[in-house]
Amino acid sequence: MSLASYICMDRQIPDKYLDLDDEDETLPFYIGRCFADENCLYNVKTSQFHKWYVYEISSHWGSEIVEPFDSVVSVRSKEKLRHLFTLMNEFLDEGESFELYTCWLGEESYPKEKSMTLSLELEQLEDIQIPERTHILITKTRGN
Repeated sequence: MSLASYICMDRQIPDKYLDLDDEDETLPFYIGRCFADENCLYNVKTSQFHKWYVYEISSHWGSEIVEPFDSVVSVRSKEKLRHLFTLMNEFLDEGESFELYTCWLGEESYPKEKSMTLSLELEQLEDIQIPERTHILITKTRGN
């Protein structure tokens, strides 16, 4: 099984951010398909999200940040989350938001385990825990 991460928003992500070179090892992820098929995208959209446009965040492994924080998966997941926050901050307007959800492939319609709300501030990511099946609403506020 594979851990997949998805984002959802009210408008399309600009093309310049989509399917960036998926062979570039320097990028922590790219926005485009890796594990998910149309059924996975439909199921996560109808079961977990409240916005219209759904994308898979591909990195050959989803984002999961849980104890112990020094695990390779948690450290890499934090790097991906920082990169995602930086990228979304570039084109979201103040007050706009996006949603993030990570689950095992095929479990997109399973009940969520946890929900949280964040802003696009990188400092809050230091002590954050995001286990699988956590729904996160992330909003760009003034000063991001």
